Amino acid sequence: MAGGCLLALGSAMSQESPTEPEGASIGELEARKTIIENGLPERVPVRPDDPDSAVWEVNPHTAFSLAQRLQRPLLLLFTGDWNAKCLKLSEEVFTTKSFNDFAKENAVICFLNYPRNRTDAAPSLRRWKEQFKVMGYPNLLVFDPEGNVVQEITGYKTGRPVTYFNELKGIVLPLVASIEERKNEYRKKGFRDWKNQENVPLFARFVRRGGELVTLQGVNLETWTIEVAMLSDEDQELVKSFPAIEEIAKGSGSP
Repeated sequence: MAGGCLLALGSAMSQESPTEPEGASIGELEARKTIIENGLPERVPVRPDDPDSAVWEVNPHTAFSLAQRLQRPLLLLFTGDWNAKCLKLSEEVFTTKSFNDFAKENAVICFLNYPRNRTDAAPSLRRWKEQFKVMGYPNLLVFDPEGNVVQEITGYKTGRPVTYFNELKGIVLPLVASIEERKNEYRKKGFRDWKNQENVPLFARFVRRGGELVTLQGVNLETWTIEVAMLSDEDQELVKSFPAIEEIAKGSGSP
């Protein structure tokens, strides 16, 4: 996240601040909405020159929901576009190709941009800081997909990007391995990676098909019913290979 990106986003966030925190876990409403969405919420690319760039979410509830459905760690950065250390961290780590490639493969990333004066921050932004007892900037919290804080990295030493990045990888990669182990257990129960026409994934299992709708279930046991046409071509073919509930009812002689 370059200083320019932070500066460009600062005014937008002051007008539309993130929704209030509901704790570390993802709320039911957030888990249900925009599961495989057509449009993309406001976000900032890590490297604008990369058409497949990783993107910084700017709404933490959206980020938590995304981390849950992707079954990936979430990196939530508390930062300020006026803070020299934050800008150096952005310049030396978060705008690099190495971080971009790492984030694309392993994590959901989100940042909250705070003003210099605490009293100038929107109430919702202040509550996010209070919720996780964040005292200064930059502060990076690493969450598991269920919304539990795994570890935090506070501050940044200018000119030490390799040290910072290695510490970050040392936290995230074992978490990714642990999540993958658990996903393998879920795959034995029928879970898989589904994708929509925009290639947005969802880790879930098939529940039923009814007409032009399909119901999928996430690992948190929440279910979502979406249009079959929203799925990727490959997943549409898979869904259509299962009998619809109307066909099952007709075959059983039910009215």
